[in-house]
Amino acid sequence: MSDESIRRIVSRLEALRREKSRVVAAIDGRGGAGKSSLARAIVAAIPRSVHIEYDWFHLPKAQVAEGCRFDHERLVSELIAPFRAGSPAISFLRYNWGYLAGVPDGFHETAILIQDAEILVVEGCETLNRSLICHLDLSIWLDTEPDVSMARGIRRDIEEYKLDSDRVYAAWNEWAAQEARSLERDDRRKRADFLLKTAIKED
Repeated sequence: MSDESIRRIVSRLEALRREKSRVVAAIDGRGGAGKSSLARAIVAAIPRSVHIEYDWFHLPKAQVAEGCRFDHERLVSELIAPFRAGSPAISFLRYNWGYLAGVPDGFHETAILIQDAEILVVEGCETLNRSLICHLDLSIWLDTEPDVSMARGIRRDIEEYKLDSDRVYAAWNEWAAQEARSLERDDRRKRADFLLKTAIKED
């Protein structure tokens, strides 16, 4: 994404913060699109903003159903609702996708603590779904070609996260197929206030 696009988003969020005491933004896009990088850039530019990973609210693997991998209700009840209510400190448990690393799935023992935040930047696949869009002040879709996103995500998981390559390829093949079906059923891009088209070149 361009620096100009980031500046436009930052400007909109700062304007929203002047209107409201608390602001919630979400960044959606295909897996591997660069959502985390965009969220980090936004948060670095705005004081008292916090980057929230939607992956922390993944459902236990046994509860994952077709087209639904994340616990929308827990995100709202444990984070967004108390944030909107003005709570100065919010804590919740992070869920761990253990299966990619070959360890059991489960919640981390140490809670994540959010303090004195004015803007939440929630990034992850499915954040612009029908259940969450009513809780958002700003919605962003980061667009990439499916093959580029998949290649980028696989490389990240293997090279950066040091995960087992066989597990990574199997997980991404499953994810890509489900992601394509999900977007056919519900084109979340249509709900975006900002639709950023990125061109990520693979080495």
